[in-house]
Amino acid sequence: MATANPTPQNEPTILDGEIVLDDKVFGLDTAILDAFEAFLQIDVANGDASADTVAGYRREVAAWVRWCHEFSIDPARARRGDVEAYRQALKALGMAVATRKHKLSIIRRFYAAAQKYALIEYNPADGVKGGKDLTAPEEKIHFLAEQALATLLAQIPTDTLAGARDRALIALMSIHGLRRIEVHRLNHESIQLEGELAYLIVIGKGDKQRRVYLREDTYECLQTYAHGKFNAGYPIKSAIFVGHGNHGRGGRISRQAINEIVDKYLSRAALKRSGVSCHALRHTFGTLAVAGGAKLEHVRDAMGHSKIETTSLYVKAVERAKNNPSNFINVSANS
Repeated sequence: MATANPTPQNEPTILDGEIVLDDKVFGLDTAILDAFEAFLQIDVANGDASADTVAGYRREVAAWVRWCHEFSIDPARARRGDVEAYRQALKALGMAVATRKHKLSIIRRFYAAAQKYALIEYNPADGVKGGKDLTAPEEKIHFLAEQALATLLAQIPTDTLAGARDRALIALMSIHGLRRIEVHRLNHESIQLEGELAYLIVIGKGDKQRRVYLREDTYECLQTYAHGKFNAGYPIKSAIFVGHGNHGRGGRISRQAINEIVDKYLSRAALKRSGVSCHALRHTFGTLAVAGGAKLEHVRDAMGHSKIETTSLYVKAVERAKNNPSNFINVSANS
């Protein structure tokens, strides 16, 4: 371990519990944690990272530090072999290559921050890759066909406040392509009117804002839920989607709760399977819109993609289904 330089001046000290429960138990001195906190505030997204991004980085480092503690490894003195063992542990949990790459990249940047302030001599995560993913990007797109989406929506009750909430949030993801985090962030003030047209101001990745125009039926879903909230005594300001149970009543609904809501109705509709959850609803929007004839650039703008190449994956997915080469074989399997 290199001799620790003074903690970077004028940088916020990390709060207890943000990275580790007890840094002494886990063998990390506060200088390393302060260096990482400085990195989060200054370097991630050029100092303009969203609170969710910063929280995500902290969670990943916390997971790594806890794993080290479990195997009596001092994170400040970890070696490349330790990081490789962690990668294997992630793989054993069934995590996808992309997920492993993401987690390891954060660990690599954690140690890079310590290197920057000469707190460690080398980065044990350098060169440790998440693995190879040979699956074509369009093959990773899981979506619901139109009839399946109709079946999903049919499972949602129409006579309860929770049902009104669930219908509105599922409609926003599947019919307008919003991400889970974007639904989570929505406020009543996000709903705007432009003449007779209703739209949402959506805060996407990197806190980028975009305008998403609503169909009449989805706007009606939001209005139905808002009226139900008002009648039940909930404030019609700040968070649109809130909890209605004893736990978290009236508070902004969590992203995990959104997962559970979507999975509940997918299971009821017998549509739940591996890869089909919240993000599959967003893919449903992209795929069905392209298949229905929507212009690619319009789909890109609605989904908040920064590159048209990302949106073009839906074209490939649709064309693969339409242009089945087996249809050119003029022999019946039943003959």
